[in-house]
Amino acid sequence: MKTANFNLNLQEKMKMNKPTKLTCVLLVLVLCICSLSQTARAAEKESPVRNFAAADVIHQGGISNGENWKLGMQAYSFNRFTFYEAVDKNKALGMRYIEAYPGQKLSREKPDIKTSHDMPPTEKKEMLQKLRQAGVKLINYGVVKLPNNEAEARKVFNFAREMGIETIVSEPPEDAFDLLEKLCEEFKINVAIHNHPKPSRYWDPDTVLKVCKGRSKRIGACADTGHWMRSGVNPVEAIKKLGAAGRIISLHFKDLNEFGVRGAHDVIWGTGKANVDAILAELARQKFKGVFSIEYEHNWLNSMPEIAGCVSYFERTAAKLGQTDWKWLFNGKDLKGWDGDPRLWSVKDGVIRGETTEENPASGNTFLVWRNGKLKDFELKLRFRIQNGNSGVQYRSKEVSKWVISGYQAEVQNAPGKVGFLYHEKGRGWLVNVGDIMEIDKDGKKNVIGNVSDKDALIKAGYYNDKDWNEYHIIAQGNHLKHYLNGYPTMELIDNDRVTNPDDPRDTKGAAKEGLLALQIHAGPPMVVEFKDIRIKELKSKYGDGRVIFNGKDLKNDWGVKGDDEKSKWEVGIAAISPDDPKKLVNKGGQGAMINLAGRHGDSIDIFSREKFGDCRIELEVMVPQGSNSGIYVMGEYEIQVLDSWGRAKMSGGDMGAVYGAAPPRVNACKKPGEWQKYVIEYQAPRFDAGGKKIEGANAKLIKVELNGQVLHENVEIKGPTGSALTGKEAPTGPIMFQGNHGPVAYRNIIVKPLVE
Repeated sequence: MKTANFNLNLQEKMKMNKPTKLTCVLLVLVLCICSLSQTARAAEKESPVRNFAAADVIHQGGISNGENWKLGMQAYSFNRFTFYEAVDKNKALGMRYIEAYPGQKLSREKPDIKTSHDMPPTEKKEMLQKLRQAGVKLINYGVVKLPNNEAEARKVFNFAREMGIETIVSEPPEDAFDLLEKLCEEFKINVAIHNHPKPSRYWDPDTVLKVCKGRSKRIGACADTGHWMRSGVNPVEAIKKLGAAGRIISLHFKDLNEFGVRGAHDVIWGTGKANVDAILAELARQKFKGVFSIEYEHNWLNSMPEIAGCVSYFERTAAKLGQTDWKWLFNGKDLKGWDGDPRLWSVKDGVIRGETTEENPASGNTFLVWRNGKLKDFELKLRFRIQNGNSGVQYRSKEVSKWVISGYQAEVQNAPGKVGFLYHEKGRGWLVNVGDIMEIDKDGKKNVIGNVSDKDALIKAGYYNDKDWNEYHIIAQGNHLKHYLNGYPTMELIDNDRVTNPDDPRDTKGAAKEGLLALQIHAGPPMVVEFKDIRIKELKSKYGDGRVIFNGKDLKNDWGVKGDDEKSKWEVGIAAISPDDPKKLVNKGGQGAMINLAGRHGDSIDIFSREKFGDCRIELEVMVPQGSNSGIYVMGEYEIQVLDSWGRAKMSGGDMGAVYGAAPPRVNACKKPGEWQKYVIEYQAPRFDAGGKKIEGANAKLIKVELNGQVLHENVEIKGPTGSALTGKEAPTGPIMFQGNHGPVAYRNIIVKPLVE
C-alpha cells in the first residue's frame, strides 16, 4: 500500500460505543470501502492473505524497502541442523532474510515435522512465530517441485502466500509455464528457475531464457553461480546474459575452489575462482534489486566462520559499489585512519588486535582512536572477540589526553549479563544495566523506567558467544541510545542530562551529542581483544530528541482517565499472563509497565497522556493476553488497533495494526499473546488556519506504522476521528490515548519524538 485516503467521519457520526466495536467492523468496512484508494483496493485484491508482504514493487524480484541488495541464507547451508537452528544461525550472522527448502527438520522438539508446503497448520503458525521472534523474514522457498498440475502447484503457492514468501525456486517442466504464469499473476508471487549442474534441465542459461521469453516478469532465474561453475559456465557471462533480459529474480550465491569440476567445494567469497568482484559489479551495473541467498555446501558442521567471511566480503563490496549507505572504517590490512599505542595495537589475520602481556602492560586504560571524523547521529556495527580482561567501544567521546578517552562506552567483556551494558568512561560511571531502559533527567538523576529485555532470558537464549565473535549494533540518535548484541536488545537510554562542551576535554560529567569513536584496552592483567567488520551509517532524522511520557513508576501526574477514576483498573508494575487464565494479565509487582487489569469487556476505562503533541514519532511496546483488545489513539482521535490477531490468516480493519475500521494492516506481524510487541508510529497532525478552522485537504496522516519491524501502513490520510475517540474533534495537538474498556492490556517504554523539520 503506497498512499491511501480514508474518510472516517462516518464513524464519528455513528457515535459508536466501544461494546459495538467488533460487531460493527463489517458495516464500517462497507461504508468506508468507497473511499479506499485504488492502490489499497488493488493491494487487498491481489493478496488477501499478507503474512509478511508479498512483493509490492517488482524490480527483478526485489521489494522496495530502502535496500538494493538483500543478503540472506539458504537454509540448506545448515541441512545438518533443524530449520529453527538455521534461523538462529542466520540471526547470529546479522542477516534478516532466509530461504527455506522442503524436507528440513523443523525443530529438535519436533524432528518428525519437516519444512514443506504440506506442514500442518499448527506448525506453520509456530514457524512464523519463530521467524518473527528472530526478526528474520522467510523470503524464498525452494528448490521445490512445481508440476503441470494445478491442484499440486496451488498447494505451493498457497503456502508461499500464507508464509509471506516472495519467490518460489523451482526447476519446473517446460509444459508447466502456462499454468505457473497464471498462478504468479494471481498470487503476485515470483517463480525463479534454478540451475542444478549439467545435465539438469536448466544448467544452460539459454534454456532459462527460452522458457521465460514473452512471459511475465515474475518468471525468471534463481542464478546459482556455483552450479554454473561446476557445469563449465562462466558466471559473469551468464549474469550478463540473463540480466540483459531482466530475468534475474534471485541468486544462490557461491564461490568455488575450482572451475569446471563437479566436485569443487565452496570457499569464502572472493577467495575462489568465480571472480565474485566482477559478478557483483555487473549486478550493480544492471541496477539489480533482489535477494542473494548464501548456499554454503562445505564444512557442514562448522561452516559459520566461513559464512561469516562471506557476509563480511559481501557487505564490504556492496559498500564499494554504492549499494549501501554503510561506510567501512577498517580496511582489514593495517591501522590506516586509526591511532593508538603501537606497543599494544596491531593488525593480525585481518583483524584489529589489542594485547597486553606481563612484559608489555598498559599503564592505564588506553584506546585506539579513529581519527577520520566525529560521530553524531549514527548506526555502528562491528564484531569483537575477547578472551579475557575487559574492553569497550567508545562513541561520542572526547580525548582527555593522548589515547585516553572519556565518553559513552558499550561494554566488551567475556561475561554474559554484563557485556552489552552502557558505561560512561571518566564521566558518570556505570549507566544502564543489561536489559534496562533508563532516562537521565536534566539534573543528572538516573531513572530506570522499564526493560527492553529480560537479562536472564537473554543469557538463556545465548545472546553472547563465549570467547567467540559477537556483533555489536549501536544506534545513537539525538538523546536516544540503543545497544544490540547479536540482534538482541541489551539497553536503551534517553539522556536529558546537560550536554557537555565537545571541545573541552575537562567537561565530562554530562550527555554528549557528538564525539570520537575508539576501542579500549583495559588496565590490569594480560588480555587480548579483537575487532573487525567496523562500519558506520550516518543518520539524518527529521525527528528531535525523545521524550519519556511514562516514568515507569506511577500514573499520578502525567496521565488521566476518560471517565470515573473509580472504574479505572490501570496499575503500574510488571505485566504477565495470568497462570490461571490466559485471557487475563497479572501484576507481578515492581515497575516498568502500565497495566490494565480489566477482567472483562467494559470493566475499565481509557487512559490518556496529559501532555499533547503535534507531528511526532511514537515508539512503544504493548502486551495483550489471549483474545484481548485495545487501541492506540494518536492525538487521542485516530485509532491504531491493538488486538490478539496471532495466527490470523486474513487481516481485516479490526485486526492488530489496522487503522480501525478502515485500513487493514499490510501484514500480520503479531507475536503470541503475552509477548511484548513494538510499535513505531510516525504521524502528521491536521493543519488549521489562523482562525482555528481546519484547512481543506490538510488532513491527519499516518506517515508510517510499523509493528515488530514490519511496515503496516505508509502515507495513510485520515479525514476525521475514528470511533470512540477522546473528544471526536480534531486539533493541531493532542494526547496519546490507550483504550482500556475492551480488555486487559499493558504498555511500556513510551517515547515520543517531535518532528523538527
